[in-house]
Amino acid sequence: MKLALMPRQLTWWIWLVTLAMMGVGLAGYAVGFIAAMALTFAHTFLFWRKTRDVRAISVQIRLAYALLLALCLVPQLRWFNWLSAVGAGAMLVFGYCAMGRTLSLLPWNRTELLSLNLLRRTFLTAPVVSWASRESAGCGEQEGVCELEARVASLHPRRAEGIVTT
Repeated sequence: MKLALMPRQLTWWIWLVTLAMMGVGLAGYAVGFIAAMALTFAHTFLFWRKTRDVRAISVQIRLAYALLLALCLVPQLRWFNWLSAVGAGAMLVFGYCAMGRTLSLLPWNRTELLSLNLLRRTFLTAPVVSWASRESAGCGEQEGVCELEARVASLHPRRAEGIVTT
């Protein structure tokens, strides 16, 4: 996997701060989880204000992440915080947005029937961030990282089948 660091994108920094707060929480300070959840809800609201559409994948990703953090407040589900942190880290470093890919499988976000092939393409296709697109589009833009990641199965069906390599 190639690195996909995007320090010129404001949303990249917001996710980095969120991940840092998650790190504080994982270090034993519960306030870190609450701060990460609050920031993610605020981030969700900002993207909803920008798009005015709760169905926009950029809004769905942030809302789902915030709700997952809220769900992790239940003591028996706190281990999901590790999964949330790893997912945010993968998105920040490699451009692999597991949340966007997962949400792309919901009925209102996909254009084809759910199948093993679709699942394989969705989760096993390499991240779609290229060096050119890293500077031009951040998460939330029309062709931003999150939006492209959510459509990865339909963007690169041949790559997922091993025909095209990166």
